[in-house]
Amino acid sequence: MFSLGWMEMSIILIICVILVGPKELPAVIKTIKSVILNLKGLSREFTKTVEEVTEFSEIKDIKKEILDTKAVITKEGKELDKFIDKNNKDILELEKDD
Repeated sequence: MFSLGWMEMSIILIICVILVGPKELPAVIKTIKSVILNLKGLSREFTKTVEEVTEFSEIKDIKKEILDTKAVITKEGKELDKFIDKNNKDILELEKDD
């Protein structure tokens, strides 16, 4: 961002005193302070909302990966069951032939 040194702040203060006047300067400073605090609050709220949306999106991605993994495991489990059943039948047939 940018930074203000003493010289820049002095110039801004002198301009404010000339434009606003010394009597109303404290009220203007309070108003500026409240505006800045409101902007900071809005910024924090916006950042928090963006983080929540990002987190929600990440959760959806993780859920999708889990469901995909579940589908793969289920498919491989069924294939394994078929393999075991086939081998059991082969073993039983071999035992009958003996």
